[in-house]
Amino acid sequence: MTGHDSYNRCMALLGYTAAENEAILGKTFLGRMPEIINQIAADLKLSGVESLDTEIDATAAKTDALCYGCTMLLALSENDGAKNQLFANIYNAKRSAALGHTATIEDVLPSTVSGGI
Repeated sequence: MTGHDSYNRCMALLGYTAAENEAILGKTFLGRMPEIINQIAADLKLSGVESLDTEIDATAAKTDALCYGCTMLLALSENDGAKNQLFANIYNAKRSAALGHTATIEDVLPSTVSGGI
């Protein structure tokens, strides 16, 4: 995955269309993206990037967490508190899985039969 791939995934996660991305957001987000990637990469114990053309060498779990973390920071930079909170929760779960060597985190509700909530 390259920085550009991560950027495109972030835009899709935020729900921005290609037209919005190019016309309004592309210049501002693209300029911030290497710094944002480097912030999340440091948190995930990955090497940073110099440009968006740089290949990010990481496991699938870490690249997944990286995309959600970058999306979280982009939402924060746009003052979108609801999306920021949503992506912060997802990022924290994926970060724990990526750094804790957990195979997967399933999106399921706890069972009341098995002693869940």
